[in-house]
Amino acid sequence: MKTPVINVIENHVSKFRQIVGLSDAEAVNLKSLIRKLNVLTVYRDLSLDFSGMSLKSGDYRFMLINSAHSKGRQHFTIAHELYHLYADPKPMPHICKLEGKKSDSEQCADAFALMFLMPSAGVRQMIPDEELLSGKISMATILRIEHYFSVSHAAALNRLCDMGFITKAERETL
Repeated sequence: MKTPVINVIENHVSKFRQIVGLSDAEAVNLKSLIRKLNVLTVYRDLSLDFSGMSLKSGDYRFMLINSAHSKGRQHFTIAHELYHLYADPKPMPHICKLEGKKSDSEQCADAFALMFLMPSAGVRQMIPDEELLSGKISMATILRIEHYFSVSHAAALNRLCDMGFITKAERETL
């Protein structure tokens, strides 16, 4: 994804966090947030290749989330769907699947989810100074980030890679 698009998504994340009363560093309690936003959210045990979907009609918003996925994966899906419901310039009814080529809108939603769930200021605060200086992020720190932000291991690694704390090769190894 190109840098200008990433900058726009980062702006969307910052504005959305401000609107919902979150700082640029704190973790999100998604269940409380979707209640506060009055988003009807249904959790169902679905096929593993289906993550979720969202619909918007006027002021009404709906999400279907796959409860067969891990909590971290569900959190990512909720944040992804929040992009479609609140930031997507042209939201279209769709189903989010794990595999296959992703449209520009889906890539933006994924980037939004990573940035929303793990804001850069919050991630930086979780990394000890000695690891920032050495350029080597420990597994203990990665696990602490996953736990604090309630995300999957893969999501934490993707965010750390996007932020330049680990390389793509390290992401694949870890």
